[in-house]
Amino acid sequence: MVRYEAVIFDLDGTLLDTLPDLADSTNRALAQFGLPKRSLDEIRQFVGNGVEMLIRRAVPSGTGEEAILACLNWFKEDYMEHMQDQTAPYPGIPELLKRLRENGCQAAVVSNKFDGAVKALCREHFGDLLPVAVGERPGAKKKPARD
Repeated sequence: MVRYEAVIFDLDGTLLDTLPDLADSTNRALAQFGLPKRSLDEIRQFVGNGVEMLIRRAVPSGTGEEAILACLNWFKEDYMEHMQDQTAPYPGIPELLKRLRENGCQAAVVSNKFDGAVKALCREHFGDLLPVAVGERPGAKKKPARD
């Protein structure tokens, strides 16, 4: 049996079910700028490459760059305030992380979600079970960059 020293997880859709809060913040941001809301299934298709891509995919085609960036900034503020409304770990995840630690395996998170949200969500839901949590930030490559 292979024994691993470390495991790196993604966050959204892997450890945490964040989709409802992402969808709600996206739709509040869109509404703030008079743009049409999106369904949960549409939002599900838009996630995975960071919040900037989420917003770029959510706004209607032809939306100007200034409006996109304003919507993105509004989203980020709203999400930081509401990212804990419905978000929760998937069943069995906290127990898995505890078991990894008990077996001497280090665990970390690398996500394309913005860094402040990654750190806050990991701290809130997993405490010291995920001592390293890295998100999107200026100057850092996005995953799946090997470094």
